Amino acid sequence: MKKFLSICLLGLLLDNMTIALADDNDQQPLWRQVSFPLEKFTRYSSRFGWRKMGGQKEFHSGLDMPAPSGSPLRAWASGQVVSASYDNRCGKHITVVSGDWRSTFCHMSALVVQTGQLVEAGQIVGAVGSTGRSTGPHLHWTLRYQSRLVNPELVIQAMQLAWQGQSVPVVSPAEEVPDDAQNSLLPIGP
Repeated sequence: MKKFLSICLLGLLLDNMTIALADDNDQQPLWRQVSFPLEKFTRYSSRFGWRKMGGQKEFHSGLDMPAPSGSPLRAWASGQVVSASYDNRCGKHITVVSGDWRSTFCHMSALVVQTGQLVEAGQIVGAVGSTGRSTGPHLHWTLRYQSRLVNPELVIQAMQLAWQGQSVPVVSPAEEVPDDAQNSLLPIGP
């Protein structure tokens, strides 16, 4: 019964998050319910968008943030882990679905959650690593809203403004994303 009530409450929370997103005039309720995903954050090493990698131009579908290997990673939003696995590109990774949002963490050294598990914003879900196609320990963070890629840097800015009590601009899916990146279930790029 307790598990059933928890699932019902999570459903209500996710419904409220979706309602907050549907109101383009005020996304602040969502931004106050999420957590910064990385401890020991100092900088971005590769931003969302087009970049050169090994002499080739490619679309980087997430935001890379270097940190010492083993640094804790926290769930960005409350939701359900829909994938906790390994891929040659993404390495050890998880994907959490939170209403219309899908958050993926790649290159992890350790996972402490499993597929199907419910997580809360701020809960430790794993640790920074350098698994898969990676040049060193970092978090590669990909965000999607209604299946469309969103620049995580814009989400971080919205979170900061909301936490400071300031007006938050609407965060929309990115435009001009190549079809292979938009349609891929896994993030593109390390």
